[in-house]
Amino acid sequence: MAGNLFGKMAADTLGLSDIGKIISPKDFDKVDGDDYIMNEDGEKIYFVIKSKSDEYVFTNRGLLHVDGDSAVSKKRVVKRHDFYYEKVHSVTLETAGTIDLDIEIKFSFGNNSFSIDVDKKQLEQLKDLYKALVEIGRIQGKNSTSIEDGMNSLKMANEAISRS
Repeated sequence: MAGNLFGKMAADTLGLSDIGKIISPKDFDKVDGDDYIMNEDGEKIYFVIKSKSDEYVFTNRGLLHVDGDSAVSKKRVVKRHDFYYEKVHSVTLETAGTIDLDIEIKFSFGNNSFSIDVDKKQLEQLKDLYKALVEIGRIQGKNSTSIEDGMNSLKMANEAISRS
């Protein structure tokens, strides 16, 4: 029992306790998050990271986070973060050092921050997610600027009409 406790503590200290794996598209239907996808509204899964306790399901609409208490608990909390309502920002990718067994992607959806450890053998696939999240953030920024410019134009037009 003491050896098992020591092993768990060592795994937590070294960051080995919850290293995620990137799931192949052919296996998307086998993850828990697939049950919460709005297929009837055209939502599609593009990327999945599964760890012992969590799943991160990236779709054309946003992120579905199936949050588990622990690897041994069946309790799950499903949280949805839609691109429409929350901006993606602060995207970083930390590659592995010599002795590291994992790489890490960090990003925020609105006020919610995520840090996901992934097996370092899957760096090339994680780079694709990194690039996609950066680009989504850029597009959201451009859209926000366009909306703001449109609102300012309407305000100016309304003021001009009010004066005449």
